[in-house]
Amino acid sequence: MDLSTGARAGRAAPLPPDERRAAILLAVRPVLLARGAAVTTRELAEAAGVAEGTLFRVFTDKVTLIREAVLAAIDPADAVPEIALIDRSLPLRDKLVVLMTQAQAHVGDSMRWMGLLHEVGRLEPAGPTPENREAAIRQWGRRQQAGTAAVTAAVAELLAPDADLLRLPLGDVIELFNTVLLGATMRTVEAARRGLDTGPPDPDQLVDLLLHGVLAPTPTDRSS
Repeated sequence: MDLSTGARAGRAAPLPPDERRAAILLAVRPVLLARGAAVTTRELAEAAGVAEGTLFRVFTDKVTLIREAVLAAIDPADAVPEIALIDRSLPLRDKLVVLMTQAQAHVGDSMRWMGLLHEVGRLEPAGPTPENREAAIRQWGRRQQAGTAAVTAAVAELLAPDADLLRLPLGDVIELFNTVLLGATMRTVEAARRGLDTGPPDPDQLVDLLLHGVLAPTPTDRSS
């Protein structure tokens, strides 16, 4: 017996409840994206690597599990570990291209998750009361605000070594980055709504727009 964990020798110690919950929510993401709200409890349990009974000792029912998995997936803070993996030694432009590519993928995934969240809402036998709905919206807003702040801090840390290359304060540059990202995303969404498949905007082109605008180099620029 391992006295430090209470686990039998040779077996992994059981995860604390919060860690087990988070691990399940992460493990079921692929099957949720593949199957949507039609996913079965057996498929969810298999994806999480647990028995169905274990699954529902953590979550009250399938709808609750799916909703919690979606809310975890669309939390902006979910992108922070990936941002932290970007090579700090890259040139500024290359960092921004990697960051833009990651951000576009994250926004695209978030749109898919929101679609699933709407599917789940239709599965609930009775909608939440106005009080519960308002409380849920406030909780979601706080979570989004905290997640956005975490992402901003991670991006600021990534770009801080290049701050002396920038004409604007780092915070303003991050805001402009987000504006370009969201504007390009909405253009893609609007095209899809009209039945057009324009594909995602080119990250290199978006970063060049952010760094250099749309003006051609001046004669002085060309000679330098």
